[in-house]
Amino acid sequence: MLEQFQLLTEDHPRLTTWTLILVNLYLLLVLMAAVKAKRPGKRARQVPASEVAVYKKGDPVSFVETNAKGIVRLAQTGIASTPPATLCQMFKAAAEAFPSAPALKCERDGWQTWSWAAYYAQSMGVAKALLSDSIGFAAHDCVNVIGFNSPEWFMAQMGAILAGGKAAGVYTTNEPAACNYQASHSEAKVIFVEDAKQLTKYLGFKEELSTLKSLVQWSGAVPAGVSGRVRAMSWSGFLELGASVPESTVQQRMDAVEPGHVATLIYTSGTTGNPKAVMISHDNIVYESLACLDQLFSGVMFTGSVPSELRIVSYLPLSHVAAQMLDICSPIVVTACGRRFGLEAFTGTYYTTWFADPNALKGTLPKTLAAARPTLFLGVPRVWEKIREKLLEVGKQTKGPAKALSTFAKKHAAMASKARQLGGNGKVTVGYVLTAWVLKLIKKKLGLDQCVACLTAAAPMPAEVSAYFASLDIDLLDVYGMSESSGAQTCSTAMVHQAGTVGPAIGPAETRIDHVQGRDKPGEGEICYRGRHIMLGYMKDAAKTAEAIDTDGWLHSGDVGMLDPDGLLHITGRIKELIITAGGENIAPVPIEDKLKELLPAISNVMMVGDKRKYNVCILTVKTAIDPDTGLSNGQLAGDALSVSSATTDAEAVAESQAKGSKWQAYLTTGMEVYNRKHTVSNAQKIQKFAVVPGDFSEKGGELTATLKLKRSVTADKYAATIEAMY
Repeated sequence: MLEQFQLLTEDHPRLTTWTLILVNLYLLLVLMAAVKAKRPGKRARQVPASEVAVYKKGDPVSFVETNAKGIVRLAQTGIASTPPATLCQMFKAAAEAFPSAPALKCERDGWQTWSWAAYYAQSMGVAKALLSDSIGFAAHDCVNVIGFNSPEWFMAQMGAILAGGKAAGVYTTNEPAACNYQASHSEAKVIFVEDAKQLTKYLGFKEELSTLKSLVQWSGAVPAGVSGRVRAMSWSGFLELGASVPESTVQQRMDAVEPGHVATLIYTSGTTGNPKAVMISHDNIVYESLACLDQLFSGVMFTGSVPSELRIVSYLPLSHVAAQMLDICSPIVVTACGRRFGLEAFTGTYYTTWFADPNALKGTLPKTLAAARPTLFLGVPRVWEKIREKLLEVGKQTKGPAKALSTFAKKHAAMASKARQLGGNGKVTVGYVLTAWVLKLIKKKLGLDQCVACLTAAAPMPAEVSAYFASLDIDLLDVYGMSESSGAQTCSTAMVHQAGTVGPAIGPAETRIDHVQGRDKPGEGEICYRGRHIMLGYMKDAAKTAEAIDTDGWLHSGDVGMLDPDGLLHITGRIKELIITAGGENIAPVPIEDKLKELLPAISNVMMVGDKRKYNVCILTVKTAIDPDTGLSNGQLAGDALSVSSATTDAEAVAESQAKGSKWQAYLTTGMEVYNRKHTVSNAQKIQKFAVVPGDFSEKGGELTATLKLKRSVTADKYAATIEAMY
């Protein structure tokens, strides 16, 4: 570059002076940028009492009936005072506001697009078919939907909602028994399935479901020979049922829907018995969408107005509340805001949902991200871990000046990221300014260069993963909540975030810490919350509903945490997971397990054991590759596990080498010693023994839920012999 500059000035001497002036001006601007605050961290906003939803004395706080109608609790001012609306109204308004704008994009021999008008029309077609004499879908009836994310999944759910009913997503990994329970419990009228594989799960018991009228398959040919009272139909054949049903009939159903009616059922993971059906109302959905987006976008992410198009990639299970809200509901609410409802900031903005392919979590997600370039992206920690692992592999191949430049850029990006956190000074270095283009190239390669919020939820984020993305100038913003709160209760933002916390409450949502003497540490307690986003209750389960929502309307999360002086929430454990030692001390295992994974990056999962025992032990799994066909570990070491010992390449060898003085034994023992010496506050928290088990924890293996939460009792039973051997 210097040689090119010299040649240029020799041929054009007049450029020398002007070029030097411009170079000096540029350096001056760089120095000014180095001391200029860039999005400095701010405290969470103090919410006035007038903005908090009002709970009137004597009003019921929960409901369990299938046709329940919840109470809409409005605030006097602010986002929680927004007039209630139904998802039906929002959907119609979105289609009228942006009829030709792209709503859905799915790769089928190239990217196929559904406009907002087409999306609404086809959902209306589903509603007509449901209301046909052949199906006889009544108000408050339910459909089930099972399959990978697709336009038909969306249309099946929205069609049921337009017809005055509700939908319940089913995890694609559910076995027939679980499918049977959910279909029976929800009294499904129609079950929409993706393909013959999912259809087959229902064939053995479909005739036993008294409410079921039809199975509808949206992809591939319907298998021949399916007979009986309950028909198996193709998507197109099902839509033909509604050909003679006028749109006015559907409109009458839509008009009869009220904001307090149930729109969707989210079935919990069922780690301690049959799953519970969380009833989420239209108002829950609309309000939660408005409040979340207001917190993320209003005056925070954009220097000017919100862009005309927001984009998201749909790949997480739609049976989970996070994907329901982000992929289906929020896009409808935002697009409707473009003309009639809600937030002024979103006037003129529409949303487009891009669908990843079914192999997204097996390696194809980056391809979709590169095509969509989302403006908002949510990844569970394991997704971010996979992206990191892939980038680290690429980084190992980078040598020479490129490596040095990358290392320099990452160092200064990490410093800038720390400065952006709450309590930081917001300043950036000259090095950060000079190498910003390097980081932009990396983010563009990832498809995240236009992403204004990179979110993480569902499980604790490993510190080393968060730190790695900070070095790429990407702040991973933690979101915390549960199905029972219609999704998020807290959400970190670009302006208000801090590592190790899950951010401030969303808008005026109330948060309370219930401290119990003898159970909780000082300042900690069960996290409880209340507001317009809290579920109606668990359908048909008054006892569990009463356990979850107290008489004052507070939802008891079961999580243990604390609020810091800045209003940020810290999660420190879970009540049901507390270990009570033989000496009577209460220990939250999750923070300890997270710390061990931080100290031992070659470890993928940890489960601490010690309840009513003389001392604590833990079982470990090391990072391995996952077989894309089975969803189970193939036993071959992957990621950080490959760097511990070149002599060991599989997890079984690691498990066998624990007592043989190997590098793995030294690595794990050193990590445990560091934890016991530096990170415990009492002897009761120390880990006395550990054991590595071959393979890895997984959903298919039974140790993890569909959202990758640890099933402790199942895992303890599975590895009982290993655990007992340590005692």
